Amino acid sequence: SSSSSSMLTCSLLLFPFSLLSIQRVATCSSDRTIKIFDTGSAASSSSSAINALGENNNNNDFGGNVGGNNNNFGVQHPANVVTLTGHEGPVWQVSWAHPKFGALLASCSFDHTVMIWKETSANVFSRVYVTPKGFFDGSVNAISWAPHEFGCALAACASDGSCAVVSNVHNQGWTSEKISDAAHAVGCTGISWGQNDEIASCGCDNLCKIWTRQTENNNSNMNNNNNNYNQKWRLKKELRGHSDWVRDIQWAPNNGGSPVHQIASCSQDGKVLIWTPRSSNSSTRRDDDDDSSSSSYVSILLNDFKTSVWRLSWSVVGNVLAVSDANNNVSVWKESVDGKWCEVKNI
Repeated sequence: SSSSSSMLTCSLLLFPFSLLSIQRVATCSSDRTIKIFDTGSAASSSSSAINALGENNNNNDFGGNVGGNNNNFGVQHPANVVTLTGHEGPVWQVSWAHPKFGALLASCSFDHTVMIWKETSANVFSRVYVTPKGFFDGSVNAISWAPHEFGCALAACASDGSCAVVSNVHNQGWTSEKISDAAHAVGCTGISWGQNDEIASCGCDNLCKIWTRQTENNNSNMNNNNNNYNQKWRLKKELRGHSDWVRDIQWAPNNGGSPVHQIASCSQDGKVLIWTPRSSNSSTRRDDDDDSSSSSYVSILLNDFKTSVWRLSWSVVGNVLAVSDANNNVSVWKESVDGKWCEVKNI
């Protein structure tokens, strides 16, 4: 509920540098603020991280500073580094970009906006981009960064039914582009950018949808250093399997090297489904429809929780799934070698 000040989500950032130890947690709340916590790094490490990532401490190109130095930054227990303000409504989600882009944080809110925040010097964050007024005509409910190999780009979805991509191509400035103004009837509730460069979305129409990028070359003699491609997104597949609003959808990370691209979805119907391309044959999976094309997906039921299921989160390797439901439970599930999902932990 947007009226509850206790609603909070978080995102974790780990910089994988052997000489650094930077671990941060970003949280957001319906009190309209974003808080960034340090979980055990030193201010000097933060400065080194910024330099190692090629960040410029000169913030003249950005908006006003919204952070400040905190003398407690070097303590070993979790400490509040900075509080970011600027949203005019509850903030639903925050998400860190890949560290190759620096300390870059995205947020989305009930106020119809996506904001991008950047650390311009140690402990100082500036708001570098806000989606234009009127770009979204409803609460922006979910965001998802693209895998870093596809550039500095973010997918977002809103209650107006639209899905969009916010990107900074070749460091030439931030832009926003709609994937679809009517991706989901009534509203879009979740979005995820997969490692196959496809975007999955879900919404209040009980559907999950997969969007793929279609690149058109406007110049047969195109220089690879120029951005002469006209990239458009098209609907690749509708996934039908839920009987109520689909609350979240998540591509599984493919860090284990598997060629299988799995998608998890959860719904108010109480079910969590695991979707897999039909080419990944399994006798335990059922068809989502009668389409026998190569773009078809099949699904298995992970579990029927008998209550609304709100959020999903994959492990880094992509073989373990955490599920949160309306009974305030978080359960952890793992797929066995025979393709069946078993609960391994309940919190």
